[in-house]
Amino acid sequence: MQDSVITSQWEEENSQDFIDYGKYFVPDREIQINCVCEVIPPPSEAAYILDLCCGEGLLTRALLDKFPESHVYGLDGSPKMIAHIEKALAAYGERFKAKQFDLAASNWREFSFPVYAVVSSLAIHHLDGTEKQALFKDVASLLAPGGSFIIADLTEPMDRFGQKLAADTWDEVVRQRSLDLDGDLRGYDYFCELGWNHYAQHEIDPDSIDKPSSLFDQLKWLEQAGFTDVDVFWMKAGHAIFGGRKPNP
Repeated sequence: MQDSVITSQWEEENSQDFIDYGKYFVPDREIQINCVCEVIPPPSEAAYILDLCCGEGLLTRALLDKFPESHVYGLDGSPKMIAHIEKALAAYGERFKAKQFDLAASNWREFSFPVYAVVSSLAIHHLDGTEKQALFKDVASLLAPGGSFIIADLTEPMDRFGQKLAADTWDEVVRQRSLDLDGDLRGYDYFCELGWNHYAQHEIDPDSIDKPSSLFDQLKWLEQAGFTDVDVFWMKAGHAIFGGRKPNP
C-alpha cells in the first residue's frame, strides 16, 4: 500500500488527473454507473435530473442515454471539468446544461422546476458530517415527491481492520485494471505516486479534502432527512452506492 499525505484541497491538476486516470482509479467504474442508473425508476414523463459534481460526465451521459426524455443538469466546482463535459456532451444539445457551483454552499439548492432525481458520484465525502446532513435535508426539499437521491461515494470503515481491507482491495482493483487495460502497471504506479488511496494513509491531514463518513451514519441521516426505502445497492473497496426516495404525499 502507498504511504502519502492527502492534499488539503482540490486543485485543477487533480481534475486533470481524474480525467486522465479515473478509468484506473474508480473500482468497477462501469458497474457503478450502471447501478446508479438502474436503481432510478424510469420517469413517466420528461424529467429533470441533477448530477452533483458531474466531473468528466460519464455518469451524466449514461443518465441522458438511459432516460431519453430527461434533461440533466451537471454541476461541478472545477472550471476544467465544466469545460470538458460541455465539449463531451455537446451532442445532447438542450437536454444537458453545465454550471459551476460549490457543493458545500446552499445558494444552488432551489430550482424553479421539479427535480426527479439527484445523483452524486465521488464527491459528497468532501463534506464533513454536519455538511452532509444539511445537504441530505436540502435534497429532500428540492426533490419532487417520489424522487430518488442516489449517492456513489467513499465511506469510512468502522475500524482499522475494515480500513486495511478497503485499502488492500482498492490497490488490487487498480492494479488489475491497469493490467487489463494496458498490459502494464503504469496506471497503478501513478495511483500509488499520487497517494490516491484514502484508506492507505497512515496520517491524514486534519484539513484534508477527504472526509468520508460511515455508511451506517449516512443511512441514518438519509432517514432523518425524510427519505424512505433507504438502501445500499453496491459496495467494494470502501466505495458504496446507496440512497433513498422522497415519499409521495
